[in-house]
Amino acid sequence: LVAIAYLRSIGSWLAPGALQPRRSCWSGRCASSLRRECSMEARRRSAGGAVSLLVLLGSPSATAPQPLSLPFQYSTDFDLYNQGEAVTYFEEKFYHGNRKSLTEDELREVDSLRERAFKEPVLALAAAQVLYMFAWFRPSGQVIRENVVAAAQLFESSISASRCSAESPEWNEWACDIRWMHSALLYNWLAETERDAPLSQIFMSKAYELLAGLRSVPRYAGVSDRWVTPLHVNFNSVKFPGRPTRPIWDTNKVAIGRFLEENHHIFKAELESILNDHRGLFRELQRHDPSREHLATPGGWETVRVVRYHHWYDLFCEMAPQTCALVRSRPEINNCKFMNVNYVKLNPGTHLKPHFGNGPRLSAHLSVIAPEPLRAGMSVGSEQVMWMEGKAIIFDDTYPHCVSHWGEQPRYVMLVWFCHPCDETNDHGQTCPEV
Repeated sequence: LVAIAYLRSIGSWLAPGALQPRRSCWSGRCASSLRRECSMEARRRSAGGAVSLLVLLGSPSATAPQPLSLPFQYSTDFDLYNQGEAVTYFEEKFYHGNRKSLTEDELREVDSLRERAFKEPVLALAAAQVLYMFAWFRPSGQVIRENVVAAAQLFESSISASRCSAESPEWNEWACDIRWMHSALLYNWLAETERDAPLSQIFMSKAYELLAGLRSVPRYAGVSDRWVTPLHVNFNSVKFPGRPTRPIWDTNKVAIGRFLEENHHIFKAELESILNDHRGLFRELQRHDPSREHLATPGGWETVRVVRYHHWYDLFCEMAPQTCALVRSRPEINNCKFMNVNYVKLNPGTHLKPHFGNGPRLSAHLSVIAPEPLRAGMSVGSEQVMWMEGKAIIFDDTYPHCVSHWGEQPRYVMLVWFCHPCDETNDHGQTCPEV
């Protein structure tokens, strides 16, 4: 459960009543380039008349193949156990050989789990997590849209299979926020990428219905009045009630932002030295310290660790000693429990699913090498920003955010997690700003 908690994700959202969906991610490119027609299209077009959610989003058709037996043990009354077993099983396959995708045979195993979950609610959470984490993309990068539809339904149905009422004293124990937020995330994404306006409205209504349920939970009473749309949902506002919350922070007013920009030339020189080494050092650094992530187009988001949770990558520091020395000098990084510094290579055509991180922290992106201006960007909450070489973006990654790269050359970003300025549990040397 702890390993899954950081995967809480939420997409870009629509205002209630909008007839045309706003495309997700950056200027619609994430949704438009990933979109594909799914088997639901034929049913939509032939239905005619009023659109029914039960008809359009109902359980699998009677012609679906009979489900196979499951390849892992499962409980008949405890869905969190089933979630853990299912994620463990498919995670091993997903990352086998560092390919970060499932084969067609493995996707058929996911289909079997999905069919069983519609009939046995105790499997709903397990199937929803697997569909979202590992079966969003084919190896080609093509979105499996029917899996996104099924995941939205199953996250929602998992709420009733748990103890996740608004008044539940076991809200955290039952991962209730994961169930509510993932379902809202996926219904919203479906609304934004749906060409059929009536169906888009149905998806959008479901997302707002789930948001309304979340706002009714007493633990969110202090912030629910500010969660007017799902774009406003962020977990730092819960952690620091009454303190400033915003998707994008002013780089010039955050010391780490100024520091990153002032030292860009050093970071770039050492990174270019690694990239230009004839031995393929960047790839070798990856190979000796592989990372695991499931958010991006397969093969699109390559990571080299500098330091993660105070574990330094000594081999990298041998190759880039000034970079590591500079990072070690910052208290807002090194005195922070949830600290992380990576180099990320974003390959052309890559998109990251909408998602959000866990507080308490803020994030920074420094574009170290970005050869094509205005060809990659990020949505954070309702705001959109471009990655420009030498410029840092300070943002609250507990807001919904996603990334798109529609250029033709890879770009390299230094990703930094650092202490939230209002976090009083760490000696980070920052000052919490006034509201």
